[in-house]
Amino acid sequence: MKSTINAIFIILCCCVCFNSHEVLGQSTKFHKIQQYLDKATEANLTGVTVYIESAKYGKWIGTSGYSNLEQKTTLKTDDIFAIGSISKMYCAVAVLKLVDEGKLKLEDKISRYLSEEIISNSPNAEDVTIRQLLQHTSGFVNYNKDPELNDLYLTGNLKLDTVSHIEALRRYFFGKPALSEPGTEYHYSSTNYLLLTMIMDQILPDGHEKYFRDMTDALSLTKTWYKETPPKMVQHYGDLNLDASSENLTIQTLETTNWYSGDDGHYASVEDAVHFIQALLVDKKILSESSLKEMKTGNDPKNPDYGLGLMIDTGFPYGILYGHSGRGIGMTTDLYYFPRQEMTIAIFSNSGLRSASKSFAEAFYKMRKKIMLKLFLF
Repeated sequence: MKSTINAIFIILCCCVCFNSHEVLGQSTKFHKIQQYLDKATEANLTGVTVYIESAKYGKWIGTSGYSNLEQKTTLKTDDIFAIGSISKMYCAVAVLKLVDEGKLKLEDKISRYLSEEIISNSPNAEDVTIRQLLQHTSGFVNYNKDPELNDLYLTGNLKLDTVSHIEALRRYFFGKPALSEPGTEYHYSSTNYLLLTMIMDQILPDGHEKYFRDMTDALSLTKTWYKETPPKMVQHYGDLNLDASSENLTIQTLETTNWYSGDDGHYASVEDAVHFIQALLVDKKILSESSLKEMKTGNDPKNPDYGLGLMIDTGFPYGILYGHSGRGIGMTTDLYYFPRQEMTIAIFSNSGLRSASKSFAEAFYKMRKKIMLKLFLF
């Protein structure tokens, strides 16, 4: 009896020591990551929030910098950001939900749903399918990369509230030659996702906006908005003057986020965004098994970089990731799930890298690289 008690005591001691080392290692790892965030905000980034959750490390949220630079308001873990092109993932999920509901098919030709004006002015549109819009293999040029539109955007003269989506297509997309034949090459293009919302508006009595909001409401994501300015959110900053100093670009960020359709448009807290991708890829409670499989199937079996609304990467040291990123003049966002490590990582910054001095991108990517190395190698 005494030997048994001693054995149990030894086992318990070993477990305590193991757990202590594990907790200490985890604490040290997150302490270093916090230092990476602080160095990034000491450089050029206004604010950064990082969310990490995994079976190995548990859950950690770190912040650094400001939500409002002028007022020196410290960034909080539940602050709301514009999330840019991560919205494409939400849009793709909505389309695949409609596939599950029998209202759409991936192989449907888009000519079945879109107006004659759009089809006749879009190259090869008679042959383009919904699947090809989702995976960016339609061959359509990216309307929001048009030089004229980009110049208006960067100079603050865009005034999107005076431009309808069909008018934007008329000005910046119609008549542009195809980049490739449908289904043959990958060309990232926001035009694809604008057209997807137009298709959804044709088949949904209350339109795609309500459908998007109902989808996130059903997941109890109370800090997620679509094409509606949240009651309280971070200020967004960038460097359009290219003088390596931050300027407040919140008005411009709100203008585009509230106007873009499917290719952008969402605001969310970092935790809400993580819960969405986890509901999709971990809990698997949004889509059917077949639709989720389609979503995760890359455009190139040997070297995939995009599925249906999901970026895919098979790089070292993590093996594979699914998710999406967002880039704008006033925000930078990454949201990824790593299935082999059962890890979710979100990195949200209210500093934009687009059209900014190189020092902004250097600060962000140096921070991100160090976070990844710390989590996956050291």
